[in-house]
Amino acid sequence: MRFPIVTLGLGLVTSLGACSGGDGHGGGHDSGASYNCAAEDGDDEFVVGISKPGQGGKLTFTLRAAVPAPPARGDNTWTLELSSTTSSAAVSGAQIAVTPFMPDHQHGTPISVVVEPMVDAGTYELSPVNLWMPGLWQTTIEASANGETDKAVFAFCIAS
Repeated sequence: MRFPIVTLGLGLVTSLGACSGGDGHGGGHDSGASYNCAAEDGDDEFVVGISKPGQGGKLTFTLRAAVPAPPARGDNTWTLELSSTTSSAAVSGAQIAVTPFMPDHQHGTPISVVVEPMVDAGTYELSPVNLWMPGLWQTTIEASANGETDKAVFAFCIAS
């Protein structure tokens, strides 16, 4: 029985070590070192109101606000507006899942994002969007409402 435990331990050490090593973009991400976002070509340029059509063409996902802006290392709060692609009508009452993911390291974040509907129709607060280390983060937002399901991915580079 000891062998599987030792193997698991070594696997965890190896996995964690992958996050602290250099990758050509700035080095030790979890040690507080900075990431060279200028070399990153897979990210979105953050602007207030950045909007993306859903991959299924049913919904439009718009980031109306971000605190801090642009998104930064640590906990972020985003205001999402969800609308129908065909009618541009606000989509209220949606079930929304938010998944931050770091593709270079193949991991997400240990903190779940809570989604709260806001006063304005079709507007939701996403918090905390925890981008806990420098590098490229792809945050998938999947929404289901009125029998329609769609998703969009926002990709932001966190420099330090």
